[in-house]
Amino acid sequence: MMLIMEIIGGFIFFGILSFLSLIILPSLFGCFGFILFWVVLLSLIIFFSINIGWFLLFAVIIYAALIIRKYSRYQSLPDYDGYLLNYPNAYRDGKALCNVCGAEHITHTGLFGNQSKSRYYVCLNCKSWLYKFKVI
Repeated sequence: MMLIMEIIGGFIFFGILSFLSLIILPSLFGCFGFILFWVVLLSLIIFFSINIGWFLLFAVIIYAALIIRKYSRYQSLPDYDGYLLNYPNAYRDGKALCNVCGAEHITHTGLFGNQSKSRYYVCLNCKSWLYKFKVI
């Protein structure tokens, strides 16, 4: 009975964690990553009889590392003025351009979801992060 409760608790925790990763960090393989996660988790639990506590610890560590990595990448981006100062050729006809491929098509996205106040611009052509800004 205790084993069943441990497995159910693991499924609930990883289900919530996977759901949050789909909302907060959509770059983590999206729906395919969600399905792949469940297949790998079930395989490891069934075939190797590994304690679910190690999975929980591993998932929390990986999730925290990805969030810290994304936030530090965001912090290293220049703001709009710094971007134009570093790349003076990335401005034409009143529009900022991608400094990597020169594309005009750029969009902003939230750091931790669509409603996030910390935002950054991304080139739609080459997917490069260009500069950051904060919504007031």
